Amino acid sequence: MKSDENGIYYPDITSYLEAAHISHTQKHKDFHIVNFAKYFKTHKLPLKVSSRKLGFFQIVTSNNHDAELTVNGTKFKDIKVNIVFIAPDQVVSLDVKSFKKGSIGYSLVFSSEFLNLAPSNYSLLKNFPYFNVNRPPVYTLTEGQNNFFIDHMDNIYGYFKDLDKDNLEIIRSYLTIMLFEAKRMFIEGEVKSVANSRVEEIAYQFETLITQTKSKRQKLAYYADKLNFSSIYLAECVKNATGKTAKQIITEYLILESKSLLNHSTKTINDIAFQLGYNDTSNFIAFFKKNTGSTPIKYRKFETLNQY
Repeated sequence: MKSDENGIYYPDITSYLEAAHISHTQKHKDFHIVNFAKYFKTHKLPLKVSSRKLGFFQIVTSNNHDAELTVNGTKFKDIKVNIVFIAPDQVVSLDVKSFKKGSIGYSLVFSSEFLNLAPSNYSLLKNFPYFNVNRPPVYTLTEGQNNFFIDHMDNIYGYFKDLDKDNLEIIRSYLTIMLFEAKRMFIEGEVKSVANSRVEEIAYQFETLITQTKSKRQKLAYYADKLNFSSIYLAECVKNATGKTAKQIITEYLILESKSLLNHSTKTINDIAFQLGYNDTSNFIAFFKKNTGSTPIKYRKFETLNQY
């Protein structure tokens, strides 16, 4: 657990549960689920959770809670039926004022290692577009959609209470179904983001294009041309929607994919540099060190040691 200007950073689920004073309920290092109805029977309201960042993913389903959620500086409140997909490194705070009788809600957290289909945070961000580092992660649901997610959360929670090896695989299956069904709903426009202004949509298109571009080290003009905007207009939209420059966002995804390739592939540093768009490996090494404080080789060795 670390602190910076954006709040407290919880790199893993264990440190997160310890801070929430529910570490005694932990049953797996890469997965946990909280039933709000049971949680708020033993925790007093109002409940305020100060700004924090997670090193893993979180899905929250809820309805009819009097709560205010702030993500990357944007506040969301009075949302009756919604689902929230929080990506690693998003800055989140929460203020729960009341939990109405009969309300249903769950908070599910998991690491990329928990799922067999995506070995890294970058892989999940790339495959499931509703997990997006800079896009507001709150989506409104119809009653039918809400019932689908709540039913799956109910099932997951039921198997989690009596966790064993077989039930763990069932939980993985339910979670995988939720992720892919949410992806289908998202792509087909059935799930609506609560933040859908023109500049936010353009910023989202830009970020999605970056994840789908193999050689990411491109100038802004490259992405602007692909999206049929001028570089100036695209830069303005990205800045207004995210508070970050387009270059900062490109850098974020270059680092995310760099770490993913270093951790989960046997590619050489030269091959990784070339894949990301660097013709000179020394430029990639300098870029990586500037943004992480470590060289690619040292980072790979450190992460490999921590796996054992």
